[in-house]
Amino acid sequence: MDLYHIDKTKKNKMKIVHVCITGIWGEQYAYQENLLPHYQRIMGNEVTIIASVYSKYKDGVPEKSAAGISFLQDGTKLVRLNPLVPIWKLDSHLHLTKGLWKAIVEEKPDLLFLHDLCTFSYRCLPKLKKALPKMHVVFDNHIDTVNSMHSFTTKFLHRFMYRHFLVPKLVRISDVIYGVTPSRCDFLHDVYGIPNEKIKLLMMGADDEKMKLGQKNEKRAEIRAKYGISDDDFLIVTGGKIDLQKNIHVLAKAVNEIADKNVKLLVFGSITKDLEGVFDSLKSENVLIIGWINSDKVYDYFYAADFVMFPGQHSVMWEQAVASKVPCAFTKIDGFEHVNINENCVLMTENTADYYKNLILSLCKKDEKYQRLKENADSEKTGCFLYSNIANKVLEDIQ
Repeated sequence: MDLYHIDKTKKNKMKIVHVCITGIWGEQYAYQENLLPHYQRIMGNEVTIIASVYSKYKDGVPEKSAAGISFLQDGTKLVRLNPLVPIWKLDSHLHLTKGLWKAIVEEKPDLLFLHDLCTFSYRCLPKLKKALPKMHVVFDNHIDTVNSMHSFTTKFLHRFMYRHFLVPKLVRISDVIYGVTPSRCDFLHDVYGIPNEKIKLLMMGADDEKMKLGQKNEKRAEIRAKYGISDDDFLIVTGGKIDLQKNIHVLAKAVNEIADKNVKLLVFGSITKDLEGVFDSLKSENVLIIGWINSDKVYDYFYAADFVMFPGQHSVMWEQAVASKVPCAFTKIDGFEHVNINENCVLMTENTADYYKNLILSLCKKDEKYQRLKENADSEKTGCFLYSNIANKVLEDIQ
């Protein structure tokens, strides 16, 4: 598939190896460690993924695929390695992998991209860099104090073991170490002590091939017709994995309190059991709760919206919504303001029904304030959240 913003005629194609051994890696997913290699492959580079044998979850338990070599649909080579400690509860913290040195040396990459820093399997990398001195080495980090510093054990690992006995060695051989949000860049400096000049932001984003931006108007009409929403209605869309921290129940309450019946809220996604009764009571002509949808369809629902709102904790859907070029509102959280790339969204400072109601009422008439937000959301600047551009940024950063 040809993507208009990828120059496939560009010379000096590279041999790129992505190492994904600190968690589950499965071809069926659409995470960063799936999409970066895929778009670098589309650009014409030779790409290999080195992953653990853990390939998916079933009923909350990781399942294994066979170790060895296979090829993905796009031609990317996949090398699966066995864990050194074949007990998931231990391996999920240690990520010690057999044969990593050999697997990388056999590929002889121009660029080695290592997803996450948290494994002592990377102790071999300084020696590897000496063996392959022209190889560029890049790391990324998905960890911050909110999602990973929950216990004495994790704090000990990050603040002491990794900081003093692993990370300094990795910093010396790296071209750049990415954080995928500003808060995760801060984590690299504050917890690991990595110099700021080594740290860059590499945002997460949206899968161009799934987005179909050229069909945006058709998808808007299709979704609205499916749920009986007119083109004149002011439609707010939100969703995902819905728990108490997402605050979507507060947003639904606000919409139900708005007298203007042309304001509607569509909520997609799975709801935790403790909130099922709450959402049952919130259903109305103006609050549509449609349940789970296929992840490939999420963009269609964003296109249908006049306004996308996520009033709780961060998820990658924030970046996907911005990439969809729709006006958005997100909770203002320190270290996550990167979604406001172009005054394209509102960063919300309160979590009350009254606050959400006043925000919606200030925009639902689509006056000058809303039109300015819409124009900024639709600008070229929000294209930085497309994975084709994110994948290319990595290659530009090492030139």
